[in-house]
Amino acid sequence: MVSIADLDNRIVGRIVNIACYGATGSSARLSTQAQLVGMASVSRTWHELVRPHLQSILIIECQPTPDAPQASNKNAKRRAAWKSPVINGNSSSKKSSGTCIWQTNAELVHLLQQHANGVSVPVSRLRVQSFDTAPDFTGFVAAMDHARLERCRLDTVTSLVVMEFIGASTAVSTGVSTAASTAASTLDSHTGNSALLAAECIAKHAPNVRSMVCAPWNVSAAFRQLASPLSLAYLKQLHTLTIPLAAPLLSDSQTASSLTTLHIHAHILAASGPGIVPAQQLQVLRVHDAPAFFSWEAFASTGDSDQLEFASLTALGIDFASDNVVTTADFYSSINRTKSSVHVTMGRDRRRVVFPKLHSLSVSKVPYTYAEAWRMFIGAPVRRLAVAGPYAHVRYVDTRLLRTLDSLDVHTVGAEKSSHGRFTSFVKMLLGEDSNVTCAWLRHSEAFPLSVPETVRWSQLTELCLAAYVPALALLLLVGQLPSLHRLVVQRIAGDACEEEIDGKMCAPWGNITAPAVPVSTSVRELQMHMGGGPTARIPTLQAMCYVLLCLPGVRRLAVKQVYCDYVRDFIRSSAQSHPALANIELVHHVFIAAKSPMFVLD
Repeated sequence: MVSIADLDNRIVGRIVNIACYGATGSSARLSTQAQLVGMASVSRTWHELVRPHLQSILIIECQPTPDAPQASNKNAKRRAAWKSPVINGNSSSKKSSGTCIWQTNAELVHLLQQHANGVSVPVSRLRVQSFDTAPDFTGFVAAMDHARLERCRLDTVTSLVVMEFIGASTAVSTGVSTAASTAASTLDSHTGNSALLAAECIAKHAPNVRSMVCAPWNVSAAFRQLASPLSLAYLKQLHTLTIPLAAPLLSDSQTASSLTTLHIHAHILAASGPGIVPAQQLQVLRVHDAPAFFSWEAFASTGDSDQLEFASLTALGIDFASDNVVTTADFYSSINRTKSSVHVTMGRDRRRVVFPKLHSLSVSKVPYTYAEAWRMFIGAPVRRLAVAGPYAHVRYVDTRLLRTLDSLDVHTVGAEKSSHGRFTSFVKMLLGEDSNVTCAWLRHSEAFPLSVPETVRWSQLTELCLAAYVPALALLLLVGQLPSLHRLVVQRIAGDACEEEIDGKMCAPWGNITAPAVPVSTSVRELQMHMGGGPTARIPTLQAMCYVLLCLPGVRRLAVKQVYCDYVRDFIRSSAQSHPALANIELVHHVFIAAKSPMFVLD
């Protein structure tokens, strides 16, 4: 038996993060820290394990005053959970600014210090969080001064975290101009000035910040105004910057020479000027709301004349602002060059852009209708690829990328009927290409019949999710050619009455649903099935699910949508004698399919 003293330090840290700093509901309440401290008072071992995690984070939090306008009843209830005093009923840690109250957990951090021989607490993370969509930072400086009076050392802070618990959707940008105008129009001069003073206070008392992050990505204009001067104050020493900014990164004397992780809006990047973020040291990059011909100039140094190399970049994400059609003619027009003198790239650049260490690539709202845009990634060791956009654009992905991939996520939008089957043909072409993909998601926003090539070459595939209209026989034809498949997730499985072969094999009663003499596959161990139609779904479709199950006798774990669970359970019970393997199945109720996309997360 493992004792509490043997708990991995990372596990304890995770427990504390979930209990105290969760981003939703009451799990994020500051008062949870007091409860953990109280629990620690009865166990010295637990106290020693949890204390470093609790004392390392200083929270400065904004709540609207009771008489402030409430955005919604739901938000009012969430705020109400935070109304209780933070520290043993002592309101000295609360600093009101008229429209909101700033409070800290400094006294709880100080309480933990009493078990550390009176030495000042080395805080490593400063967390600024708000329950207000437009926080006024007037009381922030006073709250921070209170934390310093509680002997919280801020010169040891290396990470600044910004959290916004409500109103995440208010700052969601739909385009470059929209994002810029929203940030400008929703921030009055008083709030802007108070945010600037708060930034100066943080920079003065916490001069050693190396990381600036936020959640969610689209925080309000007030937090963007806070982040912009801080990003400049810490520019040379920052390793991570994933907070939206209200202003460009402009500096006459320095560049972000230490930055390894960057999330940034394209219009901010373009306005920042050339070379502000050298490409050589970047490891993770995500560009948000990018126009089709965004510029790579911000990453180019003076010597990058013919080639721009991201020597250390392992993960790249490009989220385009629009998926409007872009052609090669548009590309050449954007740079005023002839075809013979330029390399076609995503974005706009006359040089060759290369990624010698790129492992993860994510591109959403793909606008390009030419394969040349993808050739900049040929030769890069891309292992995970996620692509989303209209079917007419995604189909231009260069299939040579499949040769190095482990994970593939293709998500398309558009009506299949209007495309004359082009996406179905695209999937068929993908499945016929040589590939080492082990995990794949093939998703389409509309219904399309899965088309299977005569020979499927994805022999290494172990996990497959099909989020599209999939006739049962076509599904089984595909699965039968995937010898390594271990986990299969199918959404919108279908059993059409017009399919004579299916109707001949599957019709009520259950006794007529018989398995083939030779199993389709014995490698599949986990099967998840979800179909549309709700509780009124046609019986042939339910029978199609049962027939698929019989054809995969190796299944040991089965998950179906809750509304169909009783039907499938009854089928398993009635067939257990004739098909003994069914008796070993663990049947799981699912309101929705619990399947994890290989789409990598850069945040």
